[in-house]
Amino acid sequence: MSIGEFARLAGVSVRMLRHYDQLGLLRPQRVDPFSGYRSYTAAQLDRANRLVALKDLGFTLEQVGAMLDDATPGASVADLLRTRRGELAAQIDADRQRLREIETRLRSIEKEHPMSAFIETALPELRVVQLAVKVSEMAQIEEEISGMFDRVNALIRESGAAYVGPGVAVYTTVDDGVIAAAAEQIGDAPVPDGLEAAIVAAHPRALTVRLEADDLAGIQAAWQGLVGEIERRGLRFDGPAREIYEQTPFDGPGTRWIVDLQQPVA
Repeated sequence: MSIGEFARLAGVSVRMLRHYDQLGLLRPQRVDPFSGYRSYTAAQLDRANRLVALKDLGFTLEQVGAMLDDATPGASVADLLRTRRGELAAQIDADRQRLREIETRLRSIEKEHPMSAFIETALPELRVVQLAVKVSEMAQIEEEISGMFDRVNALIRESGAAYVGPGVAVYTTVDDGVIAAAAEQIGDAPVPDGLEAAIVAAHPRALTVRLEADDLAGIQAAWQGLVGEIERRGLRFDGPAREIYEQTPFDGPGTRWIVDLQQPVA
């Protein structure tokens, strides 16, 4: 994976990955001797998860490095995260976002996420209307995507257009971050004011997995599981990643999140 792709999956910025490399905490699997481009593998995601989790718990990077080099087991890191989770639950509203981030890291380390089997399939072309933003810090993605979907749907409701398919999030990796798009499908209806029309290109081959859960805290772990399977099959990324929101809790009482994670491959 490129540094940008690894950053999205690990939930950190490209800038921080370079910093961790300089400190010797998380070195790339390979650095091209001519271009200097850094490459990573899915096997390095476990170390990245532990590094960020320990840092979020308040340990200095020097302490984190010593714990990682001492091969601190995932169970020990998970215990620390549970303790911190309990402390955050009793704090003021400003700490609630950090609590969700720690929950995400915990599930990533413990590999507890309700996923279906991996499926290799072709992806259709999608015609959408969307809002997009470039994100440099991976922690911004959840907040940005949620807010953009709210605005996209508000503008669609104002226009009176009808939906013809589920909502879609598209992630396009660039050198210094990710372009995240929140999109909806309204067919041939006129593009509502304030939105842009876009086409998510068809792809003949992709690896997919379905996440079914009451919340999205496990979605990063699901993506990590998907990219790990991509590497095990000897495949490579070949286009923007998609999240297809087949069902959401906003669809009515008793509904939950059903999200198809789709990564074009070659």
